[in-house]
Amino acid sequence: MANGHELTEIESALSRRGYWLRFTPRLEAEYEAARGAERNRAIAAYLVIYLVVKLLFLLANLEVGSQVFKVSMMLRLGIVLPLTVIAVILLLRPLPSWVYGVAAFAPLIAETALVMLLGRLSGSTIATRYVMAAGIGIFAQTLLMRAPFRHCVHGLVVALAVFCALSEIRWPGHFGPPISGDYLIFVIGFSLPALYERHSRERADRREFLLNETNRRRMEDTLAMNSHLERLSSLDALTGIFNRRYLDSALVRSCDVAKDHQRWLGILMIDLDYFKSVNDTAGHQYGDLCLEHVAQVLQHSVRAGVDTVARYGGEEFVAILPDADEREAMLIGERIRASIEAAGLAAADGRVLTVSAGATAIRGETGLQFSAEELIAIADEALYAAKNSGRNRVIYLQPHAQCHLAAVGSG
Repeated sequence: MANGHELTEIESALSRRGYWLRFTPRLEAEYEAARGAERNRAIAAYLVIYLVVKLLFLLANLEVGSQVFKVSMMLRLGIVLPLTVIAVILLLRPLPSWVYGVAAFAPLIAETALVMLLGRLSGSTIATRYVMAAGIGIFAQTLLMRAPFRHCVHGLVVALAVFCALSEIRWPGHFGPPISGDYLIFVIGFSLPALYERHSRERADRREFLLNETNRRRMEDTLAMNSHLERLSSLDALTGIFNRRYLDSALVRSCDVAKDHQRWLGILMIDLDYFKSVNDTAGHQYGDLCLEHVAQVLQHSVRAGVDTVARYGGEEFVAILPDADEREAMLIGERIRASIEAAGLAAADGRVLTVSAGATAIRGETGLQFSAEELIAIADEALYAAKNSGRNRVIYLQPHAQCHLAAVGSG
């Protein structure tokens, strides 16, 4: 079950106001695990599409002039394309977050530098087109790419620094005049709203994550509580083993399995000998102690993880023995009888506490019909025979046959 501290931590994050997006380290790790892979795939797809669009602009560079076209082709194919391929590979691998940030923005910043460089090389007549293209690229990478907000901030700062530097660099004979500062103001003014929108989108995504986590944890708690209550409703309050309610349903399921798969099913009905005298002489509190001890012995005497032990009512217990034939059912019954006798619990009239048991087993066969009630009735009949034969013994009764009077145990 989710502990209260985790839910308190989530609710605290939900109630936080302001512009800070980061969670506590544990929640941040869960958020990245839930969103990171899908986000990185989206970034990789954006980079590929962006590169394809920019490669189409090579034709536009050809119209400007052969020098610009050659520089554009050389830099795009020699720098931007390899950077994009490397970025996509890195984004699809499990790596630290800062690596994803560098991978996402390195190709885009390289493209910004390339466009500004082409603008300066093309001369003053059409340089503004390249400047506007670079500005639109910066705006697009900030708004459209699903990178974390902190990476968008870093990417925008570096892109604007590159934009400014290449706007002012002078290279007489190669570059046209410096780009007017008005364009820088325009690009910054254009990009800041995009950055704010990216912040709002990530904030909404993080809030959705927190709400989903809250609902998931509460649902897990509810299911765990329901499972716990269901188990408690199936247990006997005194002995801690399964109760009659659970026994009835488990026995029906076991019968169905035996019939459907032609498998053996054994049943033991166990009853404490002279238990009324124990209650009358030693009191009900001691009688309850005896019942608890017998239940523990039963659980340790049957096959762990295979057999089911339940309190049938009063001082009677039932063991369901899947895949147990006559011999196996008698062996388990004798093991139970001997273990309880060896425990040496005091009974009435100076005797030690003992049990009697009735056993039966049946193998499911095609066309053979039997019910849980019939098997219980046969085991109960065998138990009655054990009681009448002197108690402290196990007697087996074949289904649809006479009682097998060969008893195992002391007379």
